[in-house]
Amino acid sequence: MSIIEDFQICLNDKEILRLLRSGNSTKARNKEASQSLLHEIKEMKDIAMDLIKPRGIYNIFNSKNLVPRFLFEKSEKTVLAVCTIGENLEKRCSEFIKKGKLSNGVILDAIASHSAEETAEYVNQTILNDLSEEIIEKDFTSRFSPGYCQWTLEKGQNMIFKLLQAESIGVELSSSMMMNPIKSVSFAFNIGEEVDKELGTRGCEDCDLVNCVYRRVK
Repeated sequence: MSIIEDFQICLNDKEILRLLRSGNSTKARNKEASQSLLHEIKEMKDIAMDLIKPRGIYNIFNSKNLVPRFLFEKSEKTVLAVCTIGENLEKRCSEFIKKGKLSNGVILDAIASHSAEETAEYVNQTILNDLSEEIIEKDFTSRFSPGYCQWTLEKGQNMIFKLLQAESIGVELSSSMMMNPIKSVSFAFNIGEEVDKELGTRGCEDCDLVNCVYRRVK
């Protein structure tokens, strides 16, 4: 079991804007952002960078021992991982909202969601780098999380948190299968010679929720 820590993530203004506009009409999403909004995003980013504490934990398992079988049957090895940005940014969002600074809170929450996704991407790539010698001449899937790819949230989260000591990076699982801190991500990816390389992205391609903030394909 390995822990990934002491790293920084990069925040992208365009992605933050996409998250802020995800529920809007196409016209509103394509509208150029005002200078005041861009300035406020910059201010919130400066606050966020001091509060984000990204960490991740992972381990590699024999896929034959994992369920549901349809997700892992073509795989030889499976990586399970949990990552988080910590609870500090989440707390600051709540403080802004309680003080009536709704705009600041909403922007900071979008930044937190973006930060969690960037942390997951960083952790995923770091794992691939760590395993580079083991996966030579092997294929691997995109990462996929409980709640997606017909992997039920309850079964997926229970399995991951049973096999990983996520509490060592400060992440706990509630009875409702929600992670605490909220801005955390659990995921898996498969390794093998015959894995389905589209696993983890196909669901987004077929989904009608084109404005979903977690959509992974355009």
